[in-house]
Amino acid sequence: MPWTYTLEDLGHILGVPHSGTASCAFQSVSTDSRTLVPGQVFFALSGEKFDGSQFVGEAFAKGAAAAVTTRARDGGPCCVVPDVLQALQRFAAHHRRQYRPLVLAITGSCGKTTSKDFVAAVLGSRMKTIKTQGNLNNEIGCPLSLLQIDDGTEAAVIEMGAARLGNIRELCELAKPAESAITLVAPSHLAGFGSIENVAATKAEIAEALPPDGVFYVNIDDPWCTWASERFPGEKVRYGSAGDVVLESCAFDANGEMTLNVHPAGELHLPLACRAHATNVLLAIAVGLRHGITDFEGPLREAAANRVRFKIRTVGVIEAIDDTYNASPVSMAASLEGLAERPASGRKFAALGDMLELGPDAARLHQEVGELAGRLGLDAVFARGDHASVMIEAARRSGVPHAEVIQDPQSMAAAIHGISGPGDVLLVKGSRGMRMERVIEALASMHH
Repeated sequence: MPWTYTLEDLGHILGVPHSGTASCAFQSVSTDSRTLVPGQVFFALSGEKFDGSQFVGEAFAKGAAAAVTTRARDGGPCCVVPDVLQALQRFAAHHRRQYRPLVLAITGSCGKTTSKDFVAAVLGSRMKTIKTQGNLNNEIGCPLSLLQIDDGTEAAVIEMGAARLGNIRELCELAKPAESAITLVAPSHLAGFGSIENVAATKAEIAEALPPDGVFYVNIDDPWCTWASERFPGEKVRYGSAGDVVLESCAFDANGEMTLNVHPAGELHLPLACRAHATNVLLAIAVGLRHGITDFEGPLREAAANRVRFKIRTVGVIEAIDDTYNASPVSMAASLEGLAERPASGRKFAALGDMLELGPDAARLHQEVGELAGRLGLDAVFARGDHASVMIEAARRSGVPHAEVIQDPQSMAAAIHGISGPGDVLLVKGSRGMRMERVIEALASMHH
């Protein structure tokens, strides 16, 4: 059954009066007036560059039942609050407390979204499961995810991201997870955290927030995850090269599919092309086994086929690995290694954009990417962004025969098109802000 609140309920939860009919009911909320559907309550969030209350009129014109805003506007009932984001979080926290699903929270520097999708697929094979949509994992996305919970929900898999110390603790206050996991801890968003120790301390908040009877899933191969697990005195399930769920072997067949031998789950064949994804699979199996699930290949194959990372597509005569969703030093290394391991009759190229928000270590971390490209024996590397020259110089020194800085995505695509032939494989990757998908789009247009 979908949930229902009235405007009277909402005013009571937020501790403010409302204008409008008290008995007016609603069953969902919106934070974007462009996608609002009639009957939703509009939370008029403000950003750095806009005042959300300006969009209340548009929301009412589209049929909003009410608006939560910092300033009353004409057109419909308003709940006026000092802080709309706090009001959204307060409403979501209240809503979460009305239900008793298994809530499992996942954070980490890399692999959060893939792990969340894999865990939700496994739990969803046995239980009615909701999950964070896309990567809406911040102080706005988390409450919106919790508002998917209703009477029928048996499990909720909530992804949590962080930009500073305390973020994860705040999200756990809303979600109240009974189980949690950290995928791994690595240099990412260092501009906001300052050090890897601060990244680790923030991620560890997801273990510290668990109740005494909770469960923490430990990636045994990441020292920071092991360190974080020591912050939680309760039940731990360990996975990795040792522990309760163990990866005994991982190889690729001639089609590039991954074959994993996992104790105690057995052999799995999955459409995954990047070895780093094996850890995400192990976490999903660990969660499934803890909840009595033993059939993994079906749900994981479906989740793997629908993932947004490391997507394989054919562009003309070459195979393109679209990993343009985002990039950090760890995910960049994992993707380059995935490219190197990909079965191919031709050569291997990488088109790379900057990894953003790395703070003072940025130049060194980009240099290491170039060096890795050489060690892996790539045939060509193209780079764009402020640190492209550092990356390319390192690639040349490390033996990459063709390494070039090309800042324009269209020109980069043309250069790749000019040297590529049948059987070649291209990896395209960079931080979200680099919008490296434009390189793939430009390449595809050359083959139409």
